Amino acid sequence: MAKAQNQFDRIIYETGLVRIGAFRCHPAHPSFQDSGPAGNYCFVFPRTAVEIQHEHEPAFVANPNIVTFYNSGQSYWRNAISPKGDHCDWFGVEAQLVRDVVRGYDRQVDDRPERPFVLTRGFADAATYLLQRSLFARAATGEGIEPLVVEETVVDLLDRVVRSAYGCRRLAHPADVSSSQRATIHEIETILSRRPEEPLTLKGIAREVGLSPYHVCRLFRRVTGTKLHQYRLGLRLRSALTEVVESARPLTDIALDAGFSSHSHFTDSFRHEFGVTPSVARTVRRAKCVSNFLIASPSFLG
Repeated sequence: MAKAQNQFDRIIYETGLVRIGAFRCHPAHPSFQDSGPAGNYCFVFPRTAVEIQHEHEPAFVANPNIVTFYNSGQSYWRNAISPKGDHCDWFGVEAQLVRDVVRGYDRQVDDRPERPFVLTRGFADAATYLLQRSLFARAATGEGIEPLVVEETVVDLLDRVVRSAYGCRRLAHPADVSSSQRATIHEIETILSRRPEEPLTLKGIAREVGLSPYHVCRLFRRVTGTKLHQYRLGLRLRSALTEVVESARPLTDIALDAGFSSHSHFTDSFRHEFGVTPSVARTVRRAKCVSNFLIASPSFLG
């Protein structure tokens, strides 16, 4: 997300229209909290959980269930949640492309040409998350991938995440949610994001936030639109997806490390989330290009 490559932020692929980058910063790094303003108009898929605060905006929890947005030159800060720090993959695009996409959901975008992104984040559905992971994995190798495929896929991703962000805007910010309730949701998301592979109990979460188990369930679902266990399962599966796509580790080992009781349990949950099995998702490493992989797995385009 930075203007120039450095030891924690590097560009892995770029054309004249888009950039794909990898940000990896440990909490002990002196630039962790403030790595400088965003150097691109970009949308970001976190791999780990981190607290992000945009200038003049309240802090929020960014994790693999979330996509975040940044305008070029925008200041922001982070605080650690995951012990790994901030690991994320970002897609930089030209300002005009952002405006063209956002205009379909927000007619006022032309009144703020330098700030087309007014929303800080949105939810990333499973198909979109898998698509960006597949694209990133192929772009990182630099082998057998055409610029046109990359650019068109990034445009598709941008349209998907912007549509999702505007679609869930009212759900994420209901008028009848108080500031104290928002703070509680923030705390619950932090608890769920710390170590997704470790077991949690509803009673334990309720005790940490000072509410009854009933009120924790009711408030979380009303504000986020999902249940606690579904939210956490998404985190576990998306973290496992990275291992599936980028490593050669046995799938059984990945399943157990992600907190699943067996390979079959992992496979069933993975298929339900992403529409394909882990073994099929892993073939992206051997696919000649992303377009071939998507043709073979049309459910990704839903």
